[in-house]
Amino acid sequence: MTLRTALLRHQKIRAYRYLYEFTKSQCSDCAKTDCACKDTICAHVEAQIRGNGLHVPTTGARLRFLGCDGCVVPPHLRETCTIYLCEPAQNRADFPAEKYRRLKEICFRIEEKLMASPPPWTEGLGPGRTP
Repeated sequence: MTLRTALLRHQKIRAYRYLYEFTKSQCSDCAKTDCACKDTICAHVEAQIRGNGLHVPTTGARLRFLGCDGCVVPPHLRETCTIYLCEPAQNRADFPAEKYRRLKEICFRIEEKLMASPPPWTEGLGPGRTP
């Protein structure tokens, strides 16, 4: 892994943590209303995690990653969940829409740069060399 890629991954972790803290602070009724958490999304997140060669243990709750303090999957590994904020929360008169937009934009830019990075298995290979 190049230093640039490592730095981008670190930035991704931090950016999604900030976005998670923001969305969490905006919607306190999520656990009661079930508006965001769906098992189909948990299944997608689990497939993505496994596809990256990682493992997050399930909790045995009605939603496979739901723990006592919410989801046990780190925010940067469940991007869809971290970005989501229900319409009622976004329609509140005091909702900081510009902050939400900026946080999502930061995450998008980091993801864009990561996708443009060479795959890890090609790093260190020169022209004409194959893995």
